[in-house]
Amino acid sequence: MKKLFILAALISLTASVFVMSVSARTDDLPIVEFLGDGPGSFQTTLDDIIVKVPPFDFVYVIGQTYTASTNERVWGVSGANQAPPAEWHQTVDLGPVQAGCISNYVGIDDDIDDRINSFELNGQTIETVTQGMVFSGSFVIPFDGNLTFIANDSVGGWFTACDDVALTATPRPTDTATPTFTPSPTATETNTPSPSPTATETGTPGPSPTATETGTPGPSPTATETGTPGPSPTATETNTPGPSPTIVNTPGIPTVTTTALPPTPEDLPPTRPPREDACTRINFEVSGDEAVRGLYVVQETGGRQLASWYALDGWQDSGWFKDIDISHQNVYVQVLYYPGPDTTPTVLTILNHAPDSADGWMSWGMCHALEVGWPD
Repeated sequence: MKKLFILAALISLTASVFVMSVSARTDDLPIVEFLGDGPGSFQTTLDDIIVKVPPFDFVYVIGQTYTASTNERVWGVSGANQAPPAEWHQTVDLGPVQAGCISNYVGIDDDIDDRINSFELNGQTIETVTQGMVFSGSFVIPFDGNLTFIANDSVGGWFTACDDVALTATPRPTDTATPTFTPSPTATETNTPSPSPTATETGTPGPSPTATETGTPGPSPTATETGTPGPSPTATETNTPGPSPTIVNTPGIPTVTTTALPPTPEDLPPTRPPREDACTRINFEVSGDEAVRGLYVVQETGGRQLASWYALDGWQDSGWFKDIDISHQNVYVQVLYYPGPDTTPTVLTILNHAPDSADGWMSWGMCHALEVGWPD
């Protein structure tokens, strides 16, 4: 099922724009390339041309050449027989959709600014559009509902409500701890050399102050917290509030005193930045490879899934996945490829990997692309 959406294009004289090259798509979506801003003559290798004309409209021009006037923008297009309608500051109703459907879209004329367009399902944002003169994306419908396109900026485009059904094979999340780049400092306990009795201490959670343990030389009985019967006399450990907790032994046994020192700056917990969402994208362009039809999953090393992208043959860029809550300030990540249900995934090679690791990385408050390729 094919639907159209668009926003009326605002006139912009900005010369620097982001251009996404759109390669092979499904039969329902056109191939589009941005040619430039007028005035000037433009030629495309695609079938026809779409022009944005003042004040806010798109027109379809048959043929591969066009001479544009001032304030006109020009795109080449194949696979379309008309220009998309123009809307602006609108909520476009795309109708009911079913859970598991894979939706795809291609659009034009989204200026890079703070006016962000998105798709909402029953009023909940499920896809944020990456801005550009040509933009595209794919997402899975998470539950049954009514889908709308929120047009905060002026764009036009094409949308398919259910190109395919999402694969069911997804990695099972685990509780495996994720390594971080900056491990927290660990408090160190030091003991002075002597044949002193061994004591077991239990403290409250938190940074451990450095303790210096001294003892009187003696026959080295073992002191335990629980007083387990045995050949050695039982020692009872008592911690009193204050800087000098004391271990009191039974009569005849040397007394062991533990003195707690004030915490040094190295012992204090580090100041952490505020927790912020991260964003990432899967990109084959640096490696020169292309996606093969299937499901691509970004996960923290250890199994916590962060984002997924269903791609078709020839695609190279997933677009940005935004508002991702990662488990630590810095995490290692992997990109897995699933060709179908109940299949063993392939771990993709990450070209811009973390230092001293083959895995990629993500950090709080940062957008970092994962440049991937197929393993040798």
